[in-house]
Amino acid sequence: MNWSRHGFEINTDKTKLDRDSILRMLRATYWASEVPAEELWESILNSRSYGLYSPDGEQAGFARMVTDMTRFAWFSDVYVLPVHRGRGLGKWLVETVVNDPALARISRIILSTRDAHALYERMGFSLIAGEEADKMMMLVR
Repeated sequence: MNWSRHGFEINTDKTKLDRDSILRMLRATYWASEVPAEELWESILNSRSYGLYSPDGEQAGFARMVTDMTRFAWFSDVYVLPVHRGRGLGKWLVETVVNDPALARISRIILSTRDAHALYERMGFSLIAGEEADKMMMLVR
């Protein structure tokens, strides 16, 4: 599947993913910095992956859903390259993934974040009570 807006594209075609760019960006994050590159890439290939591409075809961002495609999903590894931030691309990427028709049957989407609560709350996610309440969020549809 693919979606377009203002020259940017979101696509689920894994053959288009720029492995080096994605791994470099994810290895710089707090959540994936210690994951071996091969494990990280294998996890991407075993997920529903969404590449965000600039008008010139550059890998501008990424997100993925770890899912059984029917009941449950874990929303993970969401980023937009710094050079492309401030244009609403992160919001568009999250909206696109959450509203992907291929995931319409999923009733629970969970994620963990330290710093993007407001973005996910706008998409309907809410905090999960408990020990990890400062990070864990869930969307129940």
